[in-house]
Amino acid sequence: MAVLGPFAAVPALAQEAPAPERDTVFPEARLPETALPVRVWSGPYAGAFVGYNISRFDDLRGASVEGEGVVGGVYGGFNIDGGPIVYGIEGDIGGGDFDAAANGVTGRPDIQGETNVFGSLRGRVGVPMDPFLVYGTGGLALADTQLTLDGASDTRTSVGYTVGAGVEAKVTDRVNARVEYRYSDFGSSDYELGKTSVSSGFDEHSVRAGVSLDF
Repeated sequence: MAVLGPFAAVPALAQEAPAPERDTVFPEARLPETALPVRVWSGPYAGAFVGYNISRFDDLRGASVEGEGVVGGVYGGFNIDGGPIVYGIEGDIGGGDFDAAANGVTGRPDIQGETNVFGSLRGRVGVPMDPFLVYGTGGLALADTQLTLDGASDTRTSVGYTVGAGVEAKVTDRVNARVEYRYSDFGSSDYELGKTSVSSGFDEHSVRAGVSLDF
C-alpha cells in the first residue's frame, strides 16, 4: 500500500493545477477581430428630392426667356455593386413653378411658367469611396411645361436628354443622402401666347438634394 501512495496523489495534484489558456495550447483558434462594416450598394431603392432649376426658353421675338424656381419629386432605381464600380438604372418624376423674364425685350411683362410634370429615365455609373458613392448619370428626359403671358397660356411636352453627376452617402445601412447636379436639353416646341411666340425648345440647370431608403 505504501508503494501506491505517490501515485494516488497524482489525481489530486492534477485537479489543483490551473488549466492552460486556450490560446497557449491552440494559438490558431483565436477569434478574429471584428471587421469594419462594408458598404454594399446593390439592390432597389426609392426616395424624394427637392431642388432649384434655372430654365431658358429661346426666341421671344429675337430674345430668350429665362426663369428659375423650386422643384420637387420622387425617384427610384436599382444598383448593382460590382466591386470597384457600381452601376444601375434610375427614374424620377416631379414638378415645380418658375417665373420667367423676357430678357432683351423692353416693356414686356414677365412670363409665368409651370412645369406640370417632368421626368427622366437614366443609367448611373459610380465609384464607391466608403461611405460615399461618386457617380455620373445620363439618359432620356421629358417635361410638360405651361407658359402664361397676358392671360394667354400654352402647354407643350418636350423630349430631350439629361446628364449630370452627384455624390451619395450612406447615413445608415438603409438610408442614403445625395446632392446632384443635372443639365437637361429638350427638343423644339412652339408656345403660342397670344401675339407672342416662344419656340426652339429650352434647356435647364438643376441642383437637387435627396434622401432614399434601400429595400
